Amino acid sequence: MSRLPEKFTPRLVERFELSASHLPISSVPLPPAPVPPRPPVDRGDWTVEVPGLGWARPPVQVDFIGTINAEKPDPFASEAQKARRQKQIDREAEQNAAALEKAVFILSQSPTGRDVLEQLTKEGYRIVFDDRRTGDRGAGGLCDPSEKLIILRGHDNPEYLALLLGHESVHAVQNSRWDLFPSTRHKPEVGIKMSFAIEADAYAQQSQIALELAYGDPAGPADQVRMEGPLLQMRDRFPDIIRAAEKVLIDDKSLQNGATVAAAFEAFYDNFYLRTFYEDAHIEWAETYAPKLKGSFPWLQRHFSKDTDSQWIKDRIQHRGKSYLNDHLPHMSFDDRRHSGVSEATGKRIQKFYKNHLSKDAPPVLKTFGVHMRDAAELVLGLTSSIHAIFKQSDDPTKPSLRAPPRRKWGMWE
Repeated sequence: MSRLPEKFTPRLVERFELSASHLPISSVPLPPAPVPPRPPVDRGDWTVEVPGLGWARPPVQVDFIGTINAEKPDPFASEAQKARRQKQIDREAEQNAAALEKAVFILSQSPTGRDVLEQLTKEGYRIVFDDRRTGDRGAGGLCDPSEKLIILRGHDNPEYLALLLGHESVHAVQNSRWDLFPSTRHKPEVGIKMSFAIEADAYAQQSQIALELAYGDPAGPADQVRMEGPLLQMRDRFPDIIRAAEKVLIDDKSLQNGATVAAAFEAFYDNFYLRTFYEDAHIEWAETYAPKLKGSFPWLQRHFSKDTDSQWIKDRIQHRGKSYLNDHLPHMSFDDRRHSGVSEATGKRIQKFYKNHLSKDAPPVLKTFGVHMRDAAELVLGLTSSIHAIFKQSDDPTKPSLRAPPRRKWGMWE
């Protein structure tokens, strides 16, 4: 028999009832249900994660052979001065290697850049830094098909270096795949026409690379890495060419079907500074070789005699395996004034060339287009040069320098 009163309620029960009025018994926290893992995103070739930027493709493996130092030691320098200079040279070589590694990574993110790098490597080209050889020709970079070399001037900006490497890689593909290059086999005016064509193509594909890096590969994932720096470089250095490409950049299709490349190609022909530079470069090159070819073996007399068909050039100007000029500029001709004409000053030099070296041939009937920019060399030559050139020298075993080597910067070291 209980000794508690019938109406007695324990204090503990009262507290339980009060708490129960606010929280149900079932409110005891339970562990969250396990969330099934999300299936991995299929990013294709974009397998390298760049923290804070997105996903990137692995860089193309290229054959880099280092930095060539052609500088002679100063005989008046002390051992300590020589050691300091050597340390600086080693530091510049390390800087070049680091910049190239970043440049190759950047270029590998562009479909166009990746394509030319892969073809470049497949053809056996090597990459080297050589400030003296580029300085002799006032160039930021050179393509030497005879030695299968891409020769670059030392630079500490990987974004600019990526565009420069892409430009020279286009020249390597033009020569190795399509035999498209001006040489001493061609008449001087034909060589200039071909120089215009290959340079317009290289600048156009350089512009395409910049656009692809900025806007991304249309075939890539949404979270791919995008880089605006190369596009800003093009807007700063070649605004007319990149502006023409951006005008037709309506959608992803125009970035893939060659429309932007064709627009940039045509814009090259309106840049009289570039036209003047390549006119001068080729006629000086021809004038350098012509005296050395006189009195050579009979089979060498074929030099400066070949013409080139317009359609032959159009078929070989290609972007990622497609003749984009046939698709977007079907009625364009490399024989018209715009694409084969030279300035009046260059025309006089060509006539003089025929008089001095091809006196048995009838002088050519030249088309005149544009004006000769007298300060073009000042604009494009020097340590900050943005101009690139291709030289084919296998027709003659000698390789004369086109210009005297520049005066050494480090004549006397402090």
